[in-house]
Amino acid sequence: MLLSFGGTLFAKPLVTCSVEPLSLIAREICADACDVLTLVPRGVSEHGWQPGPKDIVKAKTAVASVAVGLNFDELWLKKLDVAPKTVLWLGESLSPMSWWSDDMTGHSGVHHDHDSDGKGVEPQKHSPNDPHVWVDAGRMAKASELISAHFGQIMPDQATQFRARGQIISVRLTNLQLDVDKRRKTWRVRPVVMFHDVAGYFARRFDLPVLSVSSGGAGHDLSARMIANVANRFKSASVAAVMVERQDGAAKSLARELRTSVKIVDFAAAKSYAKWDDWYQHVVTSWEDVLK
Repeated sequence: MLLSFGGTLFAKPLVTCSVEPLSLIAREICADACDVLTLVPRGVSEHGWQPGPKDIVKAKTAVASVAVGLNFDELWLKKLDVAPKTVLWLGESLSPMSWWSDDMTGHSGVHHDHDSDGKGVEPQKHSPNDPHVWVDAGRMAKASELISAHFGQIMPDQATQFRARGQIISVRLTNLQLDVDKRRKTWRVRPVVMFHDVAGYFARRFDLPVLSVSSGGAGHDLSARMIANVANRFKSASVAAVMVERQDGAAKSLARELRTSVKIVDFAAAKSYAKWDDWYQHVVTSWEDVLK
C-alpha cells in the first residue's frame, strides 16, 4: 500500500535524523515500519553541510524528525521547513554538558586552541553546551526510549512495537556502557590531540584527557604557524596520538612535531554500520589501541 505525504507517494512513512549516529538508533526502532533518512550525508562534515532543494523536498515528506538542538541543527531544520510538532529535540533531555576545558596542569579535559587567520590564537565561539551527545552510550540508552516514544505518538498503530524495541536498545546500550567501564581500567591515561571537539562526552565519561585544536570547520585547515604553536604548547604532554576523522597534511605535520602517530577515527559514523553499537565499538577500540 502506498502512503501519501505532502503530495508525494511513499511505500513507508519517512523519518529524518540530523546525523548518522541518531539514524542508527532510529532505524533499529523503526525496523520495517518506516524509512530513515540522515540529513547530513555520510562522509560530509556537519559543520560545512547546507541543505539543498532536494533535501527540502524530502524533509517536507517526513512524518517525524530527530534532532539534537543545542545550537547544532536548528538552522538546518528551519531551512528545510520541517513542521515543529514532528521534531524531537534530544539534547536538552540528555543532561547536556558544557564544553570541557583543561588548564594544562595535568587534569583531564579538553583544551581549546584556536587560530582563525594564522596570526594568533583567539577563543572559538561555541554554544554554552556541547551538542555531540551521540558519542555517549549512557545518553543514547535514554535517547532510544525518547525516540521510540516520539515515533509512537506520531504513528500510534506501531507504538507498542516502537516502545519494545526502544527498551531493548536502552538495556543493551546500558550494558555496553558497563562493559566499556571495565575495559577502561586497562587503559593508560595519556592525552590525545583532536582536530574536532566531537568526543567530549566520551572523554568525560572515561576521564580521558583530550587536547582539542580547531581553526574553524573541522579544524583541518591549520597554518604552519598554528602547527608550530600547538606543537610547542603540547610537546611536554606525552601525547598518545593525533585523532582525526580524515588523514591530511596538517595532521601528519602535527603528529611529526609531537613525535606521535595519526589515528583516524570515524566519530560521525561516516561508514556503514548495522547498529549504533558497532559504530561505538569502533570509537572505543580506536582509543583502546593507543592507550593500552
